[in-house]
Amino acid sequence: MFANSSKGLLFSIFLTPIFCFAQNTDEQAKQTIAIPYVDLPVVIDGELDEPIWQDAKVIQIDTVTSPYDNTPSPVKTEARIIDNGKYLSIAFIAYDPEPNKIIASIGKRDTKWLDDVIGIQLDPLNNRRVTYSFFVNPYGVQNDQTFNEVTGEANELWDGIWYSHGKLTEFGYQVELAIPYHILNFDQSKTTKQWPFELVRIFPRDKRLRISSIALDRDNVCWLCQYPMATGFEKATASNNIQITPSLVVNHNEQRDIYDNTADWQDDTDIDASLDVRWGITPKTTLYATLNPDFSTVESDEGQLNVNKKFSLFYDEKRAFFLENADYFDTLADLVYTRNIADPDYGVKFTSAEGDHSFGGFVSHDTETNFILSGNLSAKIAALNTESHSGVLRYLYDFNSDTTIGLVSTLRKADDYHNYVYGVDGRYRINSTTHFAFQLLNSDTKYPEMLFNDFCSINCSNNEQVLRSKKEKSFSDLAYQIELSHESEDWEFELAREWFGDEFRADLGFVNRIDYVDDEIRVARKLYQEDTNAFWSEMSFGAELSIQHNENGELINKENEVFFKTDGPLLSKFEISLIDADKVGLRLNDNTLKIDGNTDRFNEQQLVFYGAFRPTNKTFWSLEATIGDKIDYDNNRLGDVIDVTGNFTWYPNRHIELDIYQTYNELEADNKNVYTAHLTDFRFRYYFNVASSIKLSIVYQDIEYNPDNNPNSFFTEDERSLSTQLIYSYQLNPQTVFFVGYSDSSYEDDYIGKLKQEERTFFSKVSYAWR
Repeated sequence: MFANSSKGLLFSIFLTPIFCFAQNTDEQAKQTIAIPYVDLPVVIDGELDEPIWQDAKVIQIDTVTSPYDNTPSPVKTEARIIDNGKYLSIAFIAYDPEPNKIIASIGKRDTKWLDDVIGIQLDPLNNRRVTYSFFVNPYGVQNDQTFNEVTGEANELWDGIWYSHGKLTEFGYQVELAIPYHILNFDQSKTTKQWPFELVRIFPRDKRLRISSIALDRDNVCWLCQYPMATGFEKATASNNIQITPSLVVNHNEQRDIYDNTADWQDDTDIDASLDVRWGITPKTTLYATLNPDFSTVESDEGQLNVNKKFSLFYDEKRAFFLENADYFDTLADLVYTRNIADPDYGVKFTSAEGDHSFGGFVSHDTETNFILSGNLSAKIAALNTESHSGVLRYLYDFNSDTTIGLVSTLRKADDYHNYVYGVDGRYRINSTTHFAFQLLNSDTKYPEMLFNDFCSINCSNNEQVLRSKKEKSFSDLAYQIELSHESEDWEFELAREWFGDEFRADLGFVNRIDYVDDEIRVARKLYQEDTNAFWSEMSFGAELSIQHNENGELINKENEVFFKTDGPLLSKFEISLIDADKVGLRLNDNTLKIDGNTDRFNEQQLVFYGAFRPTNKTFWSLEATIGDKIDYDNNRLGDVIDVTGNFTWYPNRHIELDIYQTYNELEADNKNVYTAHLTDFRFRYYFNVASSIKLSIVYQDIEYNPDNNPNSFFTEDERSLSTQLIYSYQLNPQTVFFVGYSDSSYEDDYIGKLKQEERTFFSKVSYAWR
């Protein structure tokens, strides 16, 4: 709901607005810009002294498209573009009247979107559907992603292998980048190719200016449809596009039973070799296979506080196999959540786009079987002690420039267990600001008896999942979603419905709720300030109404929200919401799924705030807070909550990054404390250069329960955990890497008495991408 991270800002700054299908008839979209071809090499060192740059096409980046409406740029920026048959190479010269205010530091790939950055957005398939974004900060740190205009989804975790270098200069900075054609999807059969593109510089000072090579009509939701076309690339080819990546992982793990004071450490050492093969059959067709893969995420997930929550937490995917062309599998419902595939021993993925047709599919064999057992008031993670197969098929067809229809199917299968999902979806672009989308799904599921024997033994205090899913035979049900959305320069409007049937399951996806109907309507008014000296430049306010109930019409939640958002000086963002919600607590009788007469209804009134600003080019501060009423689910009553998360990031020099997140969560009920929870996530990074770094991570969680005010619960009074990780990494590109590190975890409760180390791991990984 809140743009409380770089992701939210990324959507508003870089990405073209969503749901664009057709080529716009604007004259600008018909323009072509010839890109010269020169058969000379390019050395990517940031110096711009090679002869090839003398023949490059020079383009000025001189129009502010956000937050102002196509005003002249206050700074000069020049781009030079050249094609040598293997690479699209671009040099940027970014002038700055005050270079000491440039926001930039060395850092990890894809973490510098909020720095001074410069780059290109490109649509090599020329169907105004998928854009590739390649951006570089002044030190050459790469930020890349793909964005699917049909689904409105960005794959920020996509990592292509391309080349860049940057350097600060006395007049600002300059960078070079080279994009190999083999990482792009394009039609190689055409001699002369036309690719819509835009050059963009982000200039963050008191305001964050988006400076473009073209003027854009922000009353047309489809910016990509307005891009002119780079033309040429006659010799662009992706021949011999085979990438082989062998890797070796050494892992020494030690564990012990911390509740047994006499227990010794149990250790295990694994040495695993794996092989990834990526074959670009054509520039639009890719086959990706992996054998005995190392699907470890290497770096630990960000800390999340899991207290007084009844639904599963979401974690980002980080593994290369699943990230490759992941946008092919996006739909309205989150049907593909690959973190459910825990430990596969092989995987094969195939994606292709030919003309009006797009196709994607993958299969994998998992040595574990994990999925979400959903409900409408709670969800639990379930696990089968068995191997399983997982797979996805996805097909899209463009009927015309405004209409797209798609088919999707997912599967999970093991002994005495299966879950099959299949469905149809589509989108219709009514005009440049309005679209309609739908999805209809059906599932067929069978769970084994053994699942509920194990599951019930530890979860019968709330057995909604057992009542819903413990069936002798297979069962099936429907789900659907519909959405009408309007976005213009001045207004946003959205009307949506989700319906997930009682017996619908999507075990490969992230579908927390079933027997669940959600109706929403949202309206927002947007205002702009064109005076560059004004306190603010963009502002919006509006309201949202949502009603959730089960299939029988029994109310789960009715929520009203009014919100206000604006920006301000020092790159500040300010958002505030007032929420009034009527919600039900947990079921009074666990042996029935009824809601009416079996739950108490509570009224939550909350103030939600988010603020962020950058007082200097080396520091960033943010604060998110929720204050008001909150249901105490464990004791089925209304309490008072204070939930605050603060973030401080400091870059004392270009090599060091210090990042601290601190969360404080307190709940009171009946004028007494219920629990107090703290979460500290500390990250220290030292970057020797763009490729080499060392990182220390510490995540500490401390939860103190009041035993005198938890009458219906059996908590330990104190619960603490500590996890640490120290890792050195050398990463030449996303596939050629070397890691060595150590991690451990400790836990404490009333029975242990103090933090006690329960697991420690030494690990190393080396992989090399060979072409």
